[in-house]
Amino acid sequence: MRNYNIEDSGPINMSVLVITGGYGLDGSTGLVAKAIVGRINSRGVECDVFRNDLYPLPLVGAPGCWDSESVSDYRNKVESSEGYVLLTPEYHGTMSSTMKLQLDWLGKEQVGGKAFALVSMLGGVSNTSSLNHMRHVVRWLGGWCTPEQVAIPGGRSYLSDDEISDEGLSERLDNVLDSLTRAMKNLGN
Repeated sequence: MRNYNIEDSGPINMSVLVITGGYGLDGSTGLVAKAIVGRINSRGVECDVFRNDLYPLPLVGAPGCWDSESVSDYRNKVESSEGYVLLTPEYHGTMSSTMKLQLDWLGKEQVGGKAFALVSMLGGVSNTSSLNHMRHVVRWLGGWCTPEQVAIPGGRSYLSDDEISDEGLSERLDNVLDSLTRAMKNLGN
């Protein structure tokens, strides 16, 4: 565990990992992931995206899964990060199966006591079902979710060139990311 002096105004070496429930970076979820990386980097915090398209995870319990190099690499990347953004498309009122699979491979050893921010993408109107489900899983993993969260409705309606074009949604995302970086400093992981 890393400890930070929250009274110190100097730079703090922290990193955030964006875990997406989309596949790759070309879809709506990928566009928002790129925007999040840019915004977190602009706060002086390192940020990366776990590329589930480049390092596919096997189903938990599948033959050979316990020896998977992708699983080992994923867990190490997660464990070495101090905070996380969970970003998922909402399918049938919940997080995607891709997001659930990635969360299934984690335990308190990797994420216990660490900060999480939650973001969802919806094809239709805004709701919080997937956000609530992710919050529930994070609690079982021993993580701490920020009180702020954001649901981005309308598919690509509010997206343009790796950014969120709607001012209100953009501001809400910034508030979520500010809350995440504060929580990371306060938790001192």
